[in-house]
Amino acid sequence: MNNQKDSIAAFSAIKSSSTSPVIHCKGLRKQLATTTNTQLLILDNINLDIAQGESVAITGASGSGKTTLLGLLAGLDIPSDGEVKLLGKALSPLNEDQRANLRLGKVGFVFQSFHLMDNLTALENVMLPLELDSSSQTIRQRALEALKQVGLEKRSSHLPTQLSGGEQQRVALARAFVSQPAVLFADEPTGNLDRNTGEEIITLLFEMQQKNNTTLVMVTHDDSLAERCQTHYKLVDGEITT
Repeated sequence: MNNQKDSIAAFSAIKSSSTSPVIHCKGLRKQLATTTNTQLLILDNINLDIAQGESVAITGASGSGKTTLLGLLAGLDIPSDGEVKLLGKALSPLNEDQRANLRLGKVGFVFQSFHLMDNLTALENVMLPLELDSSSQTIRQRALEALKQVGLEKRSSHLPTQLSGGEQQRVALARAFVSQPAVLFADEPTGNLDRNTGEEIITLLFEMQQKNNTTLVMVTHDDSLAERCQTHYKLVDGEITT
């Protein structure tokens, strides 16, 4: 635990001198029209700067807008107002295909539901992000190495239905990190796992994040998990606090 605190303190000093955030948002606002022709305000005046290699947790009550914020930061959705920059690129002027191209090979995702392809083996699931990038070489070798990092090289030929929940999330981690992304977005990554398995997955997640110097942005309802991140933001009434 002392090593983790020392790491957080050291990172804080580095971040204070950083001038190029990997994720930047200013005045971010999201509202949706309701069936009664009124506007539902979900997020309001969100301002964030997230540095390369930083681990960030976003917590809040159910329905507070955590997942909505994650989607906006990742460019899966666009805000009603305000600015989001991902990897130095403003997202609002881009169309959906352009945002997807920006994420390709640079952004990974881990979800509460593992989102594995049921008809593909563990190895084939991990290979998917590399096959989408035509410049990728030695795809099979890289995917096998990613499975080895999560301890599943011997399960590479198994389908998701032949794997436990924890093993499926390990495959999802391998898939997320196989392209060595600059940014990883995680939405309740242990939500479908028991406590012991969830602890194993989180330990592995932080190990891989630190090894690759990946920026981690994680949504979680677990405050104890959030405190393991270098920065912890809370969403309250659509606004963010530290």
